[in-house]
Amino acid sequence: MNKGLDFEMEIGLKLWSTNVDVLPRAQELVDKGIFQFIELTPVPETSMDPFLELKVPYVIHGSIDKFGFNFADKKKRDVNFKRIVECIDWINALRAKYCVIHPGYGFIDDVLDFLNLFDDCRFLIENMPMCGLGDEVMIGFSPEQIKRLIGNKFGFCLDLNHAIKASISMGVDYKVFIEDFLKLSPKLFHISDGKLSSYKDEHLAIGEGDYDFKFLCNCIEKNKFPVVTLETPRRNLYSLSEDLINSRRLSSR
Repeated sequence: MNKGLDFEMEIGLKLWSTNVDVLPRAQELVDKGIFQFIELTPVPETSMDPFLELKVPYVIHGSIDKFGFNFADKKKRDVNFKRIVECIDWINALRAKYCVIHPGYGFIDDVLDFLNLFDDCRFLIENMPMCGLGDEVMIGFSPEQIKRLIGNKFGFCLDLNHAIKASISMGVDYKVFIEDFLKLSPKLFHISDGKLSSYKDEHLAIGEGDYDFKFLCNCIEKNKFPVVTLETPRRNLYSLSEDLINSRRLSSR
C-alpha cells in the first residue's frame, strides 16, 4: 500500500505485453511496494510466457481499437469475439482479477448485443471521452450509458481523465460529473493529467496538466475500492523511471 496520502491506495503499473525488457524492474518495484499490481494490455501475437514468470497480481486491459477491436461494429464481430477470447486466456493464465474493456464507438445497442454473449464478472467496462481522436462519438461517456453497459453482470472502471474530457465536451463541471460516476461504485480507477482547454483524450504526466489532483485523490479515497492504475506517458520504453516519478507525485497529493 502507498501511504504518502492520508489513506492507503493501491497503485498499478501499466504495461503492454511488448514491454518485456522492463519486467525485472517491474518485479522489483512491486516487491518494494511502490506498485501493488500490473495492468497489462496483451498485444495480439505476443507471448504471455515472460509474464507467467513474474510473481505479481495482474489486471488485464482488453485490446484497443488499434488492433481492430470495436464492440459496436457488427462487421467486426468475429474479430471482436476472437480478441475477447484471447483476453480471457490471459486472464485465466495470469489469474488476473479483472479485465478492463473499452466499449468502442458506434451505437450502444450494438455493444449491448455483443456483451450479451458473455457473463464474466471480471469484466470492467471503462468510461470513455465523448469524442474520440478522430471526433467519432464514443460509447460509455456518461454515467447513464455506463449504467446500461454494466447492467447486473459487469463492474466499472472509472477513467478520471476520460470523465474530465467528456465533461468538457458536454460543457459541464467535471467535478460534479465525476461525482455522478462514483455512484456506480467503480472497482478500479485510471488516472493521468490533462489540459482543461481540450476535449481530446491525452495522457500527461502528473503535474503537467490542470487537473485538481487533491479532488481526484479524494474521489479515490472515499470509494470502496481505492485502486488506481497510472496511465501516464512513458517516453523511454526501456525504463520505468517516469512511472516511479508519477507514482511519487500521486502519493504526495
